Amino acid sequence: MKPAHLPRLALFAVALLLSVSPALGQRQLGKKKGPTSKIYLAEVKGDAQIRTADRAYAARQATAFDAPGTIIETGEESHNAFVFSNGTGMFIDQNTRIEIGRFVQEPFQPKRLSMEFEPSISHSEVFVAQGFVGICTSGMVSGSSMTYTTPHAAISIRGQKVAIESNPDETVVYLLEGDISVRGSNRRDSLGGHVLRAGERATIRPGAPGQPPAITIAPIDRAILPSRDERVTVACNAKKTVTFEMIEKKSEAGIEGSDSTETGSGDVGGTGDVGDEGGEIVARPTVPAQPPLNITVSPATLIPPGGD
Repeated sequence: MKPAHLPRLALFAVALLLSVSPALGQRQLGKKKGPTSKIYLAEVKGDAQIRTADRAYAARQATAFDAPGTIIETGEESHNAFVFSNGTGMFIDQNTRIEIGRFVQEPFQPKRLSMEFEPSISHSEVFVAQGFVGICTSGMVSGSSMTYTTPHAAISIRGQKVAIESNPDETVVYLLEGDISVRGSNRRDSLGGHVLRAGERATIRPGAPGQPPAITIAPIDRAILPSRDERVTVACNAKKTVTFEMIEKKSEAGIEGSDSTETGSGDVGGTGDVGDEGGEIVARPTVPAQPPLNITVSPATLIPPGGD
């Protein structure tokens, strides 16, 4: 015979679960998210098109806009240099198409140890459909991830200077400095991939039907190394042209209204949305330090003592 108090205990347990579940749900829903990540256009040469939020824009230097979902295409004899709001510089060569599938950041840390490191944990996923990109990262904080994919490969980047070249036949990944791993894009069982050392390149080609992609690791040819390094250096230099800050919503507009460059709206479709933290990332173009003014006076112009 079952004790009479068991049904009461069962009802109490159910009531307890019903009361706890909404509380857990509220905590999950109320979890603070970071602000909308930005990307800044530091250098423009030639024609390029940027598509974001279902709108298309011509590339214009010194503009910032929301990064997630953005598609960038460059034309013949053109290139762009961008800076992500985590401090990563990216060079996009001519006839290149990239898609920023995901780029999220946690709220910026109130005190950064160094401007050489990203301001908070970030996760980025960029698809290089075709063409050439050069990547120059800041120091990545623990917990961050950065993945670039092509039709043939997936590249996990942990720093610092990388170039990716993709065409219909193959993908070539060049590691100039830092640490990356490469795997075939359809090899889900190969999570670790092939680890590259500085000065090496990986060539990834489609395998035979039903076979995995073929990955070949070799030293970077000395004849092509300077041209790859030169384009990645453009990405590194772009990083020096801008800094990113997180501001409160109430600080976005002054008496005369908001500044489009600072709020990241510009002419390139920034939405000005404020994240759950009540703040937004803004781009601050850096101003070169004023060089000292050295005035040279010719002796011929000096008036001798007692002269007029």
